[in-house]
Amino acid sequence: MDESAGTRRTQAERRAASEEAVLRAAAELIAERGVDRASLRGIGARAGISRAMPAYHFGSKDALVARLTEQAHERTLKATTEALAREHRHIDALPKLEVLLATIDTYLRVFATADSPEERAVVVLWGATFPAEAPMPTAIEADRRTHEELAGTIRDGRADGSIRDDVDPDAAAVMVTAMARGVAALSLTQPGAADTATVRALCRQAITAVLAP
Repeated sequence: MDESAGTRRTQAERRAASEEAVLRAAAELIAERGVDRASLRGIGARAGISRAMPAYHFGSKDALVARLTEQAHERTLKATTEALAREHRHIDALPKLEVLLATIDTYLRVFATADSPEERAVVVLWGATFPAEAPMPTAIEADRRTHEELAGTIRDGRADGSIRDDVDPDAAAVMVTAMARGVAALSLTQPGAADTATVRALCRQAITAVLAP
């Protein structure tokens, strides 16, 4: 029985590793070529596994994209929590304005690193939603959830006093998203245009100036 359980765990680990390879390959191809040119077969080939495996794991390209956007969000949250922990601060104990500032700063810092195809792919996916007839329901839904989370954080910040009570949460969420996504997009099209640490500091100052009491 123990041997059987060990075998099942090994199979689960192999499946998880295969799925991770597919997600990584998808992120790389989308970041390099755009979503239209990142086919499931091409993703499987980039991952170095069977070309049928992406469909086996995720069923469709839309489902794969959904998981990719979720993973990028999870990476940013994890990196934010770890960054705060290194400063001996816990995310749940902070005023919501500080949580918002830390999240945006972490997103921009992670995005600027060489090993961030997931975050870069999400920005490319965001751009793919611009055409009026873009068939990108998953990316559009991911943007909607991101907006709701940011607006919720801002509402909570108004409640705890760290954010001005006359700030419109939805409008502020749009502003913050536009700033972060704009900086990320420009870093793709104009790498090296400005020092990334300086840009992050300016973003922090701008958000603070608009939202802080």
